[in-house]
Amino acid sequence: MNKTVWKIFFYFVVSAVAVAIVLLVVNFFALALTASDSSNLYGKSPRRELDAISENLVWDGTAYQCSVDDEYFAKKDIWCILINESGDVVWEHGKPAEVASHFTINDVANMTRWYVNDYPVYVRTRPDGLLVLGLPKNSVGKYFIDYSMEWFHTLPERAMGVLLLNAVAAALLAALCGIYLYRRLRALTAGINGLKRERPVHLRTRGIFKEIAGSINETSLAIQRKNAALKKRDDARANWVAGISHDIRTPLSIIMGNAEELADDMSLPEQQAKRAAVITAQSVRIKKLIEDLNLISSLEYDMQPTRRSEIKLCGLLRRVVSDLLNSGLSDGYTIEMDLQFEKATVSGDAPLLVRAFYNILHNSIAHNPGGCTICIQEQRGKEAGQCVVCIADDGAGADEETLAHLDTIPKSAHGLGLPMAYRIVQVHGGSLKAENCNGLRITIVLPTVSET
Repeated sequence: MNKTVWKIFFYFVVSAVAVAIVLLVVNFFALALTASDSSNLYGKSPRRELDAISENLVWDGTAYQCSVDDEYFAKKDIWCILINESGDVVWEHGKPAEVASHFTINDVANMTRWYVNDYPVYVRTRPDGLLVLGLPKNSVGKYFIDYSMEWFHTLPERAMGVLLLNAVAAALLAALCGIYLYRRLRALTAGINGLKRERPVHLRTRGIFKEIAGSINETSLAIQRKNAALKKRDDARANWVAGISHDIRTPLSIIMGNAEELADDMSLPEQQAKRAAVITAQSVRIKKLIEDLNLISSLEYDMQPTRRSEIKLCGLLRRVVSDLLNSGLSDGYTIEMDLQFEKATVSGDAPLLVRAFYNILHNSIAHNPGGCTICIQEQRGKEAGQCVVCIADDGAGADEETLAHLDTIPKSAHGLGLPMAYRIVQVHGGSLKAENCNGLRITIVLPTVSET
């Protein structure tokens, strides 16, 4: 998540710099447009007016004639004179009375750039003299600015320097804003990570992310309330299961003890002794169901094994099979073992692993009342540090619904065997896969801690 925040920070700074540069260029052209005389763009400039008058001013042999009519001069509010080489005005149109009719060389030098009697003037040379165009007073401001050629030669470098300076300034400002944004986003990402792990989250609700922070805080409170309610419910259920189990164990022990005594009493008739044996067998079954119920209550919430130790896996498998055979297994069942990884040692809770393998074997027996062959193979895994145990029978297999929901503990006592084995293997860091392949085939992968 932090990488994402850094990307946002980087893109933010780069975007700010790019925007600053674009604005600088736009402002440069806007300044150039603003500094220029709009009349040069949207109308005739004074110099163009002067050129138009000069083109229409001709000598007819006796006097100067201008084809530009009086209305044109009046509309423009301009006046014009022609000064010959002697400094005399030889033609004029609309000349104010305060403007002289003779000009010295100094007067001409002044008017070529500035004013005549406060009238802004523009000049144009002709073969027959100097044509002067005058504008109304206070209509034009003239300022004299000189630049050296070195200034023009170094203009590109200085312009680039200004551009870089603006870019650096924009980057610094964007970085300051970005640091603030980064800190706020980092707090938000930490809050989101806390929500993912269902930890309590409390963010400061201020700034531009006030609403988002408030929503995260409210979500955290909702999760905490939900977890508290679930814990309360789960604790109540666990206590209820423990209480019921304890209440059943005491009378069940009495029943089992009396039934075993009756079954061993040689003075009882054979029929009554058999009934006592049935009572004993059913009592043992009830006892195992109670143990399974307590085990499910522990494993349902992924509780870790409490009696962990290093276990020789092959020895544990042999013990499970031996106990199953000694419990009076029918001759219709055959168990074959092929243990290739004798040195495999796993870390776990031996009683839990015994229960997992017993449940898998008992499942094959219970679902194939006519008998079947059960093969147990144990070997190294494809990856280092793994042991694979495969338990397969040639019976009827299991229904697909059961195989698809091995990770779900059923709500009834029926069908607890495989889901319980799945959960036990899972809390030991392993995996369990069940499939129908000419019978039921279960593959278990467990991590090993030693191979010696």
